[in-house]
Amino acid sequence: MSRPLALAACGLLVKATFAAGLMSGSAASARPLPASAAPARSSCSHAVGPFKDSGTKVLQGNGSVFIPYGITVTGLAHSNYQDFTTADDQRIDATATDWCANTVRLQVAQDVLVGNNGTQFDGAFMKAIEAEVSRAEDLGLVVVINAQTEDVGLQRGPTNATAAFWKAIIGVYGTDPQLIFDLFNEPRVPMTTAAETWHVWQQGGTVQGVNYLGEQTLVNDVRADGAPNLVWIEGPYAGGNLNQVGSYPVRGGPLMYDIHHPGGAHNSTVWWHDFGYLVKRGIAPVVDGEWTNYAAAKSECWSDAPQAVPSFLTYLQNHGIGMTAWELTPGVLIESDSYTDPTHIKADWSCTNGLDEGAGHQIMSWYQRQNGGQ
Repeated sequence: MSRPLALAACGLLVKATFAAGLMSGSAASARPLPASAAPARSSCSHAVGPFKDSGTKVLQGNGSVFIPYGITVTGLAHSNYQDFTTADDQRIDATATDWCANTVRLQVAQDVLVGNNGTQFDGAFMKAIEAEVSRAEDLGLVVVINAQTEDVGLQRGPTNATAAFWKAIIGVYGTDPQLIFDLFNEPRVPMTTAAETWHVWQQGGTVQGVNYLGEQTLVNDVRADGAPNLVWIEGPYAGGNLNQVGSYPVRGGPLMYDIHHPGGAHNSTVWWHDFGYLVKRGIAPVVDGEWTNYAAAKSECWSDAPQAVPSFLTYLQNHGIGMTAWELTPGVLIESDSYTDPTHIKADWSCTNGLDEGAGHQIMSWYQRQNGGQ
């Protein structure tokens, strides 16, 4: 089906389902009961939208600067999302209270909501999304919805289905000032040259028989659908690089560019080249939308972590760059099944599978300091 027809079909499904929801009660009241009631709001600071750009900063509704500090929660990224809802609730609660975060990033399976071609609509899945969003907002959190295809769909870049996904989300959250749209998780369309990679990332194109949409097209669609929400735009190379944004910008704010797990040497020269220059040169605000450091992961383990992790957090702080860390799982951000038991980088640190160590303690302490916690 052509892109306009796919979006139109999805739009009709969304409108019908949303209208039915309005007739039967609010989305929040329709959500399934959690395993336990959500705890009271923590004493940590909260952010309140709507959000808008001001140079290299994002401002809250009251005019103060918004810097996201949060956790990525991944249960809705799976086709069997029902198996993860209880754990997701607990992680959302811990994000708001124990980790003193102001933001939670929900990874949501694009293809579960709208199908591989964007022509379907799963109302039960939308209710599951609404339940987690409502729980987070009740705790005072800003909510980032991220279109995820790594677990379901395996798409390397945005497609018609991604546009349909956002049309469905906008049908419910297009006027919610606490919602941020993280448009596509880790774009990774395989191209031969850097110029080709950045062009397809920005403008889209057909690659190996697949029609990919550019980030600019996604932003245009979001704005055309009437949504003023802040959007996060992840760079190419699985979000790991923003070094050519100056030559391939995306317009249509409010927006932030989003870096993931930056590679290369772990020093300020590399960080400036890959993303820091956007702030220092006054181009755009930046967020580290997904970062962690733990011993068992080759790609997310820095051999020099005892020195480099504190330096990285200081670099982000000095540049006004926030983070949503990945994720509250044993061995990554936590050491046990307790969400209040963060991992530590210890004296025997090495990138070794089975070494139950990570940067959880450093991240938790950083959030608490930056976000007005204990």
